[in-house]
Amino acid sequence: MHSKPERRPKILIVDDSRTIVALINSILREGYDTVTASNGLEAIEVNNRAKPDLILMDVEMPVMDGLEACKKIKEQSKNTFTPIIFITSKGDLQSIKTGLRAGAEDYLTKPFEPEELLARVQAVLRTQKLYNQLMEAYAIIDRERDTIAHIQKSLICKELPNIPGFNFFADYQPSSKAGGDYYDFIRIDDDHLGVLVADVSGHGTPAAVIMAMMRVLIRSFLAKVSSPKEVLETINSILCENQESGHFITAFYGVIHLPSRKMKFASAGHNPPLLIEYEVDTIQSLHTKKGFPLMIHSLNEIEEREIHLPPNSKLICYTDGLTEARGKGSDMYGLSRLGKKSLELGQSQNANELGLALKQNAQNFLDGEDFHDDFTLVIVETEPSCEGGK
Repeated sequence: MHSKPERRPKILIVDDSRTIVALINSILREGYDTVTASNGLEAIEVNNRAKPDLILMDVEMPVMDGLEACKKIKEQSKNTFTPIIFITSKGDLQSIKTGLRAGAEDYLTKPFEPEELLARVQAVLRTQKLYNQLMEAYAIIDRERDTIAHIQKSLICKELPNIPGFNFFADYQPSSKAGGDYYDFIRIDDDHLGVLVADVSGHGTPAAVIMAMMRVLIRSFLAKVSSPKEVLETINSILCENQESGHFITAFYGVIHLPSRKMKFASAGHNPPLLIEYEVDTIQSLHTKKGFPLMIHSLNEIEEREIHLPPNSKLICYTDGLTEARGKGSDMYGLSRLGKKSLELGQSQNANELGLALKQNAQNFLDGEDFHDDFTLVIVETEPSCEGGK
C-alpha cells in the first residue's frame, strides 16, 4: 500500500518587481508551490482564493503597499494563521518595528542569501504547523467539553416537584460549557422531600466530574435517608476516601416534612439560604455552626437544625456565583441585595416568577458583564393557603 505523498506548502510571493519574483521562485521551486501577486490589493485577492501557507511580501508597492495589505489579510484571517514575511530593502530598525507591528511574523532585508530565505521560510512554516496542531488539539478538547456539558445537562433535575401547597423554581447557569454547581430535588418518600444545592470549587470539566460523582452517591445510595446530617457526612466520608483532587464541595441539604412543613437542614460550609416570610416581612439566614466543606477532611461533624416553613414564605437557596457576581464597578451583587429583592419582588410573585425576576435583576446589575463563576438559584415556596401543623 502506497502512502499518500505529503502536500507541498504553498507560498504567495508579492512584489512589483518581476526580477525579484523570478529570483524567489527559483529558490523555492524545489520544495514549494508558489503563486504570485504584483501589489497589496492583488495579494488580498490571491490569498483569499489560493489559501497559501505563507506570504512573502514586499513593503513598497503601487496600488496598495505591503503594510496595508498585511493588516487587511490578518483582519480577514482571524480564525486561521497565515504567516507573513516582509522582504524589503528597508532594513532600518524603525522599518522593521513598523512591519512587525503591522502583523508580520518576520522581516528579511534585500539583498538576501538564498540560504537565509529558505531558513526563514522553514522556521515560519514550522511555527504554522505547530499552530495548526494546537488548534486541532483545542478543537478536540472543545468537542469533549461539549460532550461533558451534554452529559452534565442530562444529570440535572429535569422536572420540578409537583406537590400541593408548594411551588418550586430552579436554574443553573455554568460560566463555561460545564461547571461544578449542582441542585436536586429528592423524593425520599410520600411525606419527605430533599432539597440539595452544592458547589464544587472551581469550574469547568474537573468540577463537572466531581459534581456527577456526588449525584451518583446521593441518588444511588442516599436517596431514602431523611437526615441531612447523615447524607452530607456519608458523602464526605466516601469522597475523602476515594478522591484526592484538591477540590472541595460546599453543600446545603434540607429535608422537608411535607405535611407539617418542618424542614431539617444541614450545611457543609455553604452559603446560608434565606427564608423570606411575607406575612411579617422578615428575612432569616439559615446558619449552622458545625460543618466545613466536603472533601477536605474525613472527620467532618455537621450540625443538623430544624425550622418551620410558614405559609406564604419562600426559601431562597443559591451558590456564590450569584452573590459574588461583579458588574463594571467593584461591588458584588451581594447577599443583602438578594434578600432585599426577594422580599420586594416575591410578595406578589410565585416561585417561578420570582426566580426569573431575580435572574433579570442580576443581569441588570452586571450591566453587560458576564458571570465569572457558575451560579445556581433554587426557590421553595409555601403557598398562603397551605394548611399544616406547626
